[in-house]
Amino acid sequence: MKIVVQGQEFDVQPGPDSVSVGGVEYPVRIVRQGDIVAVYVNQRPYQVQLPTATDESPLKVLVDAKEYEVELKGAPSAARRPARGAAKRPAPPGGAGAITCQMTGRIIRVDVEPGQKVKEGDVLLIIEAMKMENEVLAPASGTVKEVAVAAGARVSEGDLLIILDLD
Repeated sequence: MKIVVQGQEFDVQPGPDSVSVGGVEYPVRIVRQGDIVAVYVNQRPYQVQLPTATDESPLKVLVDAKEYEVELKGAPSAARRPARGAAKRPAPPGGAGAITCQMTGRIIRVDVEPGQKVKEGDVLLIIEAMKMENEVLAPASGTVKEVAVAAGARVSEGDLLIILDLD
């Protein structure tokens, strides 16, 4: 697909863990935080605020608080996109109720223990990453089955944190 940013056109092909811009591959990781999306390109974070759904073109997108006009032309190449339902990544350890780490950091505090009931949105634990404290929230209501980390532990992206028995 083509993306036009501030009048400059780029050939962009998104992949599952990377994006190709003008034939050059960049590793990409995306972390959603409400209406802000943290996009890590080569491990450098960019805070992106996407507009709400609109038919307007070009779109106004905020990247690190700077506004850019962006227009999309065409669709991504089918060869670069995984088939719907095709799992490129293995299922997280612990099954459907598994909560895995979204960033590398250190566990500051664990607020739950096995057997404890939690509601969707409850704080389960806090991870310090890049000198910021990040709350890990319960994605759904349930009972804590297992806590796989303790305060002070170092964690990496993808590490198992907690397993919930979902209601």
